[in-house]
This record gives sequence, C-alpha cells and structure tokens, in this order.
Amino acid sequence: MINQGACKMVFNNSIARFAVGLFVFIIVENSFCTDYNWSANLRYRLKTDTSNDVETDNTSSFSEMRSRIGLDVLGESATAHFILQDSRIIGALDNSAGVTGNTLGSTLHQVYFTYKGYKRTFQVGRFELALGNQRIIAKNNWNNTGRSFEGILVKRKSRIGERLLFSLPVVESYDTEHDDSRDHVLSGMYWKINLPGLGEDSKIEPYIMNHQQVQNNGSYNMFGFRADLERNSILFEGELAIQSSDNISANLLSLNLGYAPVQMDWLRSITLGLDIVSGDDSGTDELEGFSKYFGARHKHHGFYDYGLHKKYFGHTHEGLQELNLKGRFNFLANSNLLVAMHNFSSHDGNTKYGNELDLIIKRKVSDELSSEFGLVFYNPEEGSDLLTFMYVMFTANL
Repeated sequence: MINQGACKMVFNNSIARFAVGLFVFIIVENSFCTDYNWSANLRYRLKTDTSNDVETDNTSSFSEMRSRIGLDVLGESATAHFILQDSRIIGALDNSAGVTGNTLGSTLHQVYFTYKGYKRTFQVGRFELALGNQRIIAKNNWNNTGRSFEGILVKRKSRIGERLLFSLPVVESYDTEHDDSRDHVLSGMYWKINLPGLGEDSKIEPYIMNHQQVQNNGSYNMFGFRADLERNSILFEGELAIQSSDNISANLLSLNLGYAPVQMDWLRSITLGLDIVSGDDSGTDELEGFSKYFGARHKHHGFYDYGLHKKYFGHTHEGLQELNLKGRFNFLANSNLLVAMHNFSSHDGNTKYGNELDLIIKRKVSDELSSEFGLVFYNPEEGSDLLTFMYVMFTANL
C-alpha cells in the first residue's frame, strides 16, 4: 500500500490563493495591452436514439446548440483569455445535455490569465485541461457544455519536452466547513518527454496526482505512465494508472497496437485495442473500482450511452473489460471514415454488457466549416433489442 501522506504533493489552498494574488499583481505592473484577437465557435447537433430502458423502445430526437465567443487580450509578457459560452437544447429553457453539469443560459466557459517569465508559463483562472489521450483528465468536447477547471497551471518547456504542474480546486468548502482540509482538490505533475529517435511524434508521459475529497472518504494518490510510439508504420499507444490510498486500490490499463501504412492512400490506420478499468469486489473492505471522474468516455468507449459500461465516477462500479477494433479511412474528397467495433463486459468478465458498431464520417467543407455524421448500433447482451443512435453535426470556426 502506498502511503498517502508521504506521496501527497498537493498545493495548499492558502498558497494557491497567495499565488493568484501575486500573479495578478505581476500582470498589472509589467504588461501593457498591444493587441486583440476575436474568435467564434458555433456547433449544431441533431441527435436521435432508441431508449435503452428495457420497459420501452421509444425513439427521441432533439437538437443541441453550443455557441462560443472568444477574446484574447495580448500583452508583452501576459495575456488574458475570455470565452463566453451559450449551451442549450433547442426548445428547452435550461441546458441538460451535459454530463458534467447543467448550465442555465450563458456562462464564462473559460477566463484565465497567462504570464511568461522565469522560463515558465503561469496560467491562472478557469480553463480547459486535456492530458495525454484524455483517459484521466479530458476537456469533454463531445459534451454540449464541455469541461473547465479552475486553478493554477505552470508549464515549463525544455529541449526534451514539457513539465506541467497544476492545482485545481474542484469543491470549495469555505461556506460550509471553513476548513481547507475539507476542500476537494485535484493536483499533480505531468511530464511530456519526446523520443524523436523512435519517431517524430513518439513520447512518454509519466505523471503523479492527488485527488483530495475527504467528505466522500475517497482521497487517493494516482501514479501513471503513458507511451505513444511510432516506428516504420507501426503504432503503439498504451497507458497504466494506479489509484491508491488506505481504502482504495484500483488500476486502469489500455493497450493499443496499430498500423498506419504510408503507401495506401485509402487507409489511414487500423488499431486493435484492449481497455481494462478495474471494478470493485464487494467481498473486500477495499474499494477496487478505478475512478475516471474527469476522463473522456465517448473518445474511448463508444458513442452509445449505455449506462452499464460508462459508470466510472466513483470506486464501487463493476469496471470494464473492452476489446475494440478501429479502422480510419480516407473517404471521398476532404472526408474520413471511422469504423469501430467494441465488445464490453465487466472487469471480471462475468457480466456481458454488449457489442457496439460505430460508423462516423467527418468532412471538411471549408477552412471555417466542418460536418460530421454518426450512425451507431448497440446490441445489449440482455434485456433489449438492437439499439440505435444517430447524429448530424455542423461546426463553424471563425
């Protein structure tokens, strides 16, 4: 068992608040606005799916709209970034599309400041954060609201890669507990180490994190390692992560082997993958379920929202054992096709969840406009007939 106290590398909230104040002071004293950049991102998506409720096979169709307007205020050594977001289901008063939380009307999706100095980039405020292949920390772009964190992020680049240091308060308890030790805080260090000798994009990414959530008795340390390697058209991407505390012992494993031929214009890549998310054993006092509370789901585990194989927020779920085969093809002009097959079961293999087939076509219409069409078939192991999900999406970037 890894000692949580010895490995804890979380910033104290008081220190983080002091750093924020100092950071703002540096910006005011040393930076002068020289330029502005405006941007806009508009996304419309029509979704149709069959209910996975065993009592009914009803079909529902609805439209989502997400609008973002961004402003970057550029200074000599500091910048300010603002992204205003309106996210809603068309016809509904409030937005209930996002799994990361409901948002009524418009909100500031991102507002943060960056300062470059001392061979580092300091970032403070509310911002998106995506690490590695987003299994552990994702920005959840598929979601109609996306995900933003609040806190501090420090980046330092070197000739071999980049190091990230972050502290992200998730739940602030000042108005209930008035005790920093009762806050929920996600902190960690993440390294990106380039391996150009193996391939232009080859790299390894070790990391260490701590998730403090005392009220749920779910605080844990996490140690992980990710590799993304390419050699002579052979691709390998894998990740191992371990969550540990006095009452938690959980792990995640992902192995993906692919082939990306340079001599075939029609085939971009084909990949065979294995994903394992440990599940809880109710017969022990420990919690063995691996928590993917901030990780991506659609990106790795299929597009159909079948509840049994996408419940990884806590540590008491049954886990996942997934085999998948994915092919990416050049399809017509300026288009590409993803064909993905998934087989899902619980971590121990005793419970079969089902099989899924994804057909996703993406097309670049112009430099500003893109479209996407998805057709998904899910065959549950028991309780329902074939389930379908379909969507059409248009995205404009200005």
